Amino acid sequence: MKQLNFSWPYRLTWQSKVGPAAWLGPSTADSLYGLSRLGYRHAILIPVAFTLDHIETLYEMDVEYCTEVASKAGMVTVRRSQSLNDDPAFSQGLAELVLDHLRRGEPCSKQFMLRCPMCTNPSCERTRKFIMTQKKRLHDWTNVHLSNNLYA
Repeated sequence: MKQLNFSWPYRLTWQSKVGPAAWLGPSTADSLYGLSRLGYRHAILIPVAFTLDHIETLYEMDVEYCTEVASKAGMVTVRRSQSLNDDPAFSQGLAELVLDHLRRGEPCSKQFMLRCPMCTNPSCERTRKFIMTQKKRLHDWTNVHLSNNLYA
């Protein structure tokens, strides 16, 4: 797309708000209404956080957003991109990430250890600390399995 000097407008949106508490925004539904007000009649939803089909993709996105909200908003076509599910290239990529961490003896990426901007949730810090305590266990396990040549 870059070589063609072409780009599609896109928005990062959020879904699955439950209850009266504030949630992340903008919502997917509000964004579809907003696109319609701007004259857009077609949209594709790409659920980057959902790699597998489940209730939120199959019902919330496919039925509620792609059908019900799209119709109410006056959109002609709203579709969800296909989930990765058990795609061989996706599965191989995940396996390579795991193997890379095992070979390096690192329980997670450096990026994972960064605190999200404005995050004050104490459970995030506890999670990061727990993962770092697993470094020695991972190192010991990896040495045993490397010496047994269980993965090359």
